[in-house]
Amino acid sequence: MKKKIWIPIAAVILLLILFVPIPTGVCKDGGTREYTALTYKIVDWNRITSGTVYDKTRLYLFPYNFRSIDSLWYNEVENAEHKLLVKVLEINGSSVLAETVYHSSLPLSLHSTRLVFSNRYLENIDVDIGSMVLLTYTGGIMESYPAQVNAVSWEPANDLRHIEFSGEWLEKTDDKKSDADMFEYIVITRIYSDCFFVKPAIPMPLEIKLNGTLSEDWCVGDQVFCKYENVYYDRETGRAEADLISIEASDWEPEPGVAYKPVIYLYPQKETEVSVELTLSGSLTCTYPEYRNGWNVTAAPDGTLTGQDGQIYNYLYWEGDIYAQYDLSEGFCIKGEDTAEFLETALNDLGLTRREANEFIVYWLPMMEKNSYNVISFQTESYTDAAQLDISPAPDTLIRVFMTWYGTDSYTELPEQTLTAPERIGFTAVEWGGSEIK
Repeated sequence: MKKKIWIPIAAVILLLILFVPIPTGVCKDGGTREYTALTYKIVDWNRITSGTVYDKTRLYLFPYNFRSIDSLWYNEVENAEHKLLVKVLEINGSSVLAETVYHSSLPLSLHSTRLVFSNRYLENIDVDIGSMVLLTYTGGIMESYPAQVNAVSWEPANDLRHIEFSGEWLEKTDDKKSDADMFEYIVITRIYSDCFFVKPAIPMPLEIKLNGTLSEDWCVGDQVFCKYENVYYDRETGRAEADLISIEASDWEPEPGVAYKPVIYLYPQKETEVSVELTLSGSLTCTYPEYRNGWNVTAAPDGTLTGQDGQIYNYLYWEGDIYAQYDLSEGFCIKGEDTAEFLETALNDLGLTRREANEFIVYWLPMMEKNSYNVISFQTESYTDAAQLDISPAPDTLIRVFMTWYGTDSYTELPEQTLTAPERIGFTAVEWGGSEIK
């Protein structure tokens, strides 16, 4: 009788030994924990890798459950994501050559290492020679020269306060010294240990380097008001530099009724001399290049514009007070958190390229995404009648996108607007802008 009682007890004990995992260790690599049974092992990975943490839970069946953590990691590393801060050196088609930037968290072997990777399947972001990029890759680094990595994503690296800015921003000559107050309300775009970069909150083609150290209280994207001195300004490049005196938070908002950052792109089929005139029902408040009864530029098929002074521009820019009766009887009511996704689809339907849409979204999204809802309506005749364009030679395709919008705390019901665009054929001219309605 007693033997019969011990049989199920023994069976239960055996099952517990075989299948119940017992905590067997915590590693110093970030807190990886392992739980081991005779038939399997569970590893809760929390391993610090280059610039990131590998946080996964894995099950290893017999006989892999008897392997050491280091042995299991050797196979696991192929699935792990690693991050590197790199500086882009060359872009040749889909191949990118970059150099790792010194950071105390990087292994010594990765300091000042040249890497090559493919951007064919990566998101299209605004990257130029010299851009700092946070690169995410999987697997190891292939031993070649330059080294090769399997890149899975990249993003502009803007918070660089662990390194000093290297390179000359502008040449500080007497003719570039300025006593003017060139800017007031600004937005932080990049941070280094010894300086930071900003752009005007009121959109204008001006890039500003402020020399001084920012505390941890300030982040990229913060809107601020600064006092500064020792201003230098290069009109040809649109670059300014000054020494920071003080900084404080700003709550500046766009003025209602102002047309902000309408920009004009020109894409002829061959290099062409183009003149553009703007007849505005209102008054211009800022233009770049300077509007002198019109703009006269040499336009290339890729959209590059060359002014009469030889300066290169990406587009023609204007801002102004405009007197128009906007029509908001149709449109869209979009949650603030869904605004980026909505604009990507809407701007594609309206005929903008990915590059044009990206520049549109980067400007307007920070003002819109924090609202509970945004009521959005794209204007047609009410805008184009108040801001008439005369382009010579006349484009075969003209696309003008002007968004009016306002934020609201509650959902607003309104008929949905139909968005269409002409096919981009021949010489194409594109304009986009917008205005917040109060």
